[in-house]
Amino acid sequence: MTKKSRIIITAVTTAGLLALSGCAAGSGDADSSAAAGGSLVYVSYGGAFQDAQAASWQVPYTAETGTEFENTSPSDMAQIKAMVEANQTSWDVVDTNAYFPNQFCDKYFEKLDLSAIDTSQFTEGSVSDCAVPAERFALLLVYNAETYGDNPPTELADFLDTEKFPGKRASTREVSTGLLESVLVADGVAPDDLYPLDLDRAFAALDTIRDVTTFAENNGALQQLVTDGQADMALIVSARALTVARDGVPIEPVWGETITTFNSLAVPKGAPNAAEAQKFIAFATQPEQSAAFAEASGTSPANLDAKPTYDDLAAKFNAFADDGRTETTQLDAVWWSENINEVQNRFTTWLAG
Repeated sequence: MTKKSRIIITAVTTAGLLALSGCAAGSGDADSSAAAGGSLVYVSYGGAFQDAQAASWQVPYTAETGTEFENTSPSDMAQIKAMVEANQTSWDVVDTNAYFPNQFCDKYFEKLDLSAIDTSQFTEGSVSDCAVPAERFALLLVYNAETYGDNPPTELADFLDTEKFPGKRASTREVSTGLLESVLVADGVAPDDLYPLDLDRAFAALDTIRDVTTFAENNGALQQLVTDGQADMALIVSARALTVARDGVPIEPVWGETITTFNSLAVPKGAPNAAEAQKFIAFATQPEQSAAFAEASGTSPANLDAKPTYDDLAAKFNAFADDGRTETTQLDAVWWSENINEVQNRFTTWLAG
C-alpha cells in the first residue's frame, strides 16, 4: 500500500509565510551571541518530555548564545490568559497545542517574525502568524496482545465493534487531539470528508461504546490505565504508547488510518524577552534540533527535513514512517481554533449525561 498523508486545512491568511530559507537564529558569530547572555522562561508539559526538550534544544542554544533557561510546567492556557490580562506575563516560550495560537493570535500570543524561519520545512496548516510546530504525534489505536491473541483489531472501525472485539476501551478527555476524528473514521467517514466535523454522528458513535470506555482526565492518566492493564484497547498519543511499551506492556499498534496532530511553540503576549524567545524558536525548529528531540521523546519531528534515527521499538510506533504502514490525516488546527469551546462544552455535557 502506498502511504498517503492527508492534511485537511481551513483557508487562513498567514502574513509572512514567504519565509527566507537559511536565516534561522543561531547562525552567525556564537561568541558575540554568548556575550549577550540573558535568560528565558520555558514552559512545557514537564517530566521526561520537557527534559528531552531541554537536552535537545536548550543545552545547544545555551552553548551557542549564552542564554540560560528556567523551566516550568505545565503549559496552561488559563494561566497565560491570567498573566496577559493582568499585564504580568512572566513566561517567554510555551509549548502548547495546535489551535490556541490560532484562536488567540495577537491577543494572548505575540505575532512571530516568520522571515527568520524557513516555514517550507513544516507541514501545510501547521504554521500560523503566532506559532510554528514543535513536534508531531499521532493518536494511535493500540490493543493488548494478550487479550486478543490470534484475533486482534486491524482497523479503526474495530474500536467501535464491541461484539467482535469485546473488552474495555480507553481514551482521554482531551477531545481536541483526534478523538472525534478517529471515531468518525471508525464509523465510516472518509478522511477527506471529516471537516467540518459531524458532531451528531461522532457523539452517536461514542454512545455505542460509552459503557465500556474510560475517559481519562489527561494523557498521563490514560497512559497509566493502559500500563495497569485496565484497558484492552485505547486511543492514545504515540509517544505515550511508546512509553507504555517500554515498560513491558504487550501493546500493539493498529495501522490503516491514523489521525495526527502537532504541538506549537509560541510566545505569550507581553513576554519579557520576546525577541530572544523568537530566536530560540527559530533555533529549536531547525532540522538538527528537531531530530534530536524526536529521538529523545518518541515524537516525530515537526521539521520535515529532520532525519531522526529511532531504535526498533520507537520505529514500531512511528506513524510517520515511510513504509506505507498507515495513511495519516492531520487535524485541522484552524477548525479547532474556531470550534473548541462549543465542542468541549458538548463533550463535557455528554460525559456527565
